[in-house]
Amino acid sequence: MSDIYDRAKAMAARQLAPRSRGGKGLEMTLRKRTAGEYDPETGTSTDTTVDYAGSAFRQEYDLKDIDGSLVKAGDVLFLVSPLLLDGTDTPEPLTLDIILFDGQQYIAQTVKPWNYAGLAVGFEVQGRK
Repeated sequence: MSDIYDRAKAMAARQLAPRSRGGKGLEMTLRKRTAGEYDPETGTSTDTTVDYAGSAFRQEYDLKDIDGSLVKAGDVLFLVSPLLLDGTDTPEPLTLDIILFDGQQYIAQTVKPWNYAGLAVGFEVQGRK
């Protein structure tokens, strides 16, 4: 029998699923870039980019929350599903990851995981164009 945390994760995944799958969200792509091995001969490293197809809900910040330094005008808050579209776990978004959502590109500024007893139930991501 699943515990309360598994049920919370399943509920968040249902609610944040794309509208085409009965949820309140839209499809999004989480683009993670990792630095590769440093090549001393060329003085460069090869970056690797991996895209993850998931879903999220986007909402605007309230005017009272925009302070001009931490939260700027135009920033949005993403509620990211804990599951990707293929049913696997969403990797935790990190600061400076790219979110592609509804034809727009956002850079993750802050990430707040909903982590209960070691289980990622979802993520709040502040995105900036």
